[in-house]
Amino acid sequence: MKKVILVALAVVMLAAAGVQPALAQEKKTDLSLNLGVQTNIFPGTSFDWLDLTVDFRVGFALGKSFEISPELMALIDSDFSFEGVELSPGVILNYKAGNFFVGAGVILPIWLESGDSDVGNVMPKINVGYNFGKLKLTGYFLSITESGAGFLKYNYIGATLGYRF
Repeated sequence: MKKVILVALAVVMLAAAGVQPALAQEKKTDLSLNLGVQTNIFPGTSFDWLDLTVDFRVGFALGKSFEISPELMALIDSDFSFEGVELSPGVILNYKAGNFFVGAGVILPIWLESGDSDVGNVMPKINVGYNFGKLKLTGYFLSITESGAGFLKYNYIGATLGYRF
């Protein structure tokens, strides 16, 4: 459990380091709470399950067109068994053009099950989305980077709909 806390703290500290220039500009932050779904794109078994997600994101402006967005996503089995939960802290750098945004970054999957925890490898994440007033629609792509997985062989896609505060 100490490893999990240290890794989550490291992700938050890295995100905070990138936030300093944004705070100096006194730009508005973009807070959102998002609900969504995620599925797999694996060879031979794509789209065979659907998990629910909930995530919290904070976007800090870095100039006119960029923002850094620390996030924390929880993945919940669609059968709501709650036998285990995956928490994924991460950080994304987004390019914004009006209400449209596209970005890339990393997440760190952390599995919590029956009092035990396990930390996976850092996973690249690409997202694209649009802000509709107070609503935020986002689609994303994740790729597994475990040893022996093969480049872009095992992937996930997801979509979220969020409320911007």
